[in-house]
Amino acid sequence: MTSINEATIAKKITHVFLIGAALLLICYGFLFKNAVLLTENKTGMHRLFIIAPHYLSQYEHGTTDIIKIDPLLTSYGHFQQLPTKIKQVITPEWVGVDSLHFEEDDSEFAIVAQKVAGRTVYLLENVDAVEWSDDVFILLEFILLVFGIFLFLVAAFAIVYRARKIAEPFTHLAEQLSKDSGETFEKISATGMETLELNRTLAAINNYREKIAYSIQREQSFTRYVSHELRTPMTVIKGCISILRKQKNSAVEKQCQRINDAIDEMQSLTHTFLLLAREESEQPSELIVSQEYIDGQLEDLASYIDNNQCLVNVQVLNNVTLHVEPILLNAIIKNLLINAINCTPSGQITLFVDRSQLSVVDNGSGLDSKHRGYEGFGIGLVIVKDICEKYQWHFSLCNNDDSGCTAKVEFN
Repeated sequence: MTSINEATIAKKITHVFLIGAALLLICYGFLFKNAVLLTENKTGMHRLFIIAPHYLSQYEHGTTDIIKIDPLLTSYGHFQQLPTKIKQVITPEWVGVDSLHFEEDDSEFAIVAQKVAGRTVYLLENVDAVEWSDDVFILLEFILLVFGIFLFLVAAFAIVYRARKIAEPFTHLAEQLSKDSGETFEKISATGMETLELNRTLAAINNYREKIAYSIQREQSFTRYVSHELRTPMTVIKGCISILRKQKNSAVEKQCQRINDAIDEMQSLTHTFLLLAREESEQPSELIVSQEYIDGQLEDLASYIDNNQCLVNVQVLNNVTLHVEPILLNAIIKNLLINAINCTPSGQITLFVDRSQLSVVDNGSGLDSKHRGYEGFGIGLVIVKDICEKYQWHFSLCNNDDSGCTAKVEFN
């Protein structure tokens, strides 16, 4: 189920507009109800204010009678003649026009007070007789509510439809990007309503895709050219070594062996780079990491270990079966051991292997010191990290509590 944070553009637009439409209808309903009531009151008071001088002029001759003009209108010549509930809300000094509503009996009156012949006289109108009853007003409110819901549904349909039209090209664009295998990096387009934001987004995405395609092409070309250019001179060098060895000179033989070892290392490194740069189309065959396998790797490093006077212990707690290219796992083990040897002259190194991890622990100088006269740990650990990322393994390197450091590769 899609969460609100992962909702589509259409849903988010719809949510905003539906909330806005609902609030707008509620506000208009509230304003309409109050406008009806205010219009009734203002119209009644204004009409009463206009006709009051005509009916109150009869008090100019001194009469103070209560005069029933019609079933709605009554005039009073003195304050004390007013109904009790009217006298409770106005004062004898008050003059003007007002609307009075009494909650206890739900009655409403319009009243005008004017000065005539030096005294205040009053014209009172019973508004309830001409205004809508509560039942009629409730019916009107119900009709307005139903009509408002109908308008809301119509607006909601229109909003959802337009929101989908607006979001359609972005949805199409997202689908293309999610299905894109990343092999061709051809230009992509989006169908639907064109907008400035959509055109800018498409232009930016296609621009980046062109740059990525160009970078990948250059990387592939570089890898292909380098592999060819490195292998050719290495082959020539090996041929020359085989000719030199025919001289049967011990000094020449020793140097030839050193050159041959360097060439083998160069070929292995080149092959490692090619495997890292290549996308595997199928899963590699199984490789069992056992005591014999680790011992074979140590044999290749025997002279290096002797020269640095290191003691290397191997503890294979459990054999591990991995789907990995053998040359890449060889690169991990050898680079970790070489790094440990560099940091631990005349020291001790232990290689642990179990079902979940491979770790190399040394008691050397640790991560914060210079090693054998140079900074850092060389390209070896970078290669280890890249290989681990290729197989989604976790690589870590940290200082020990006492001395030295621990390099660990955790298998999935």
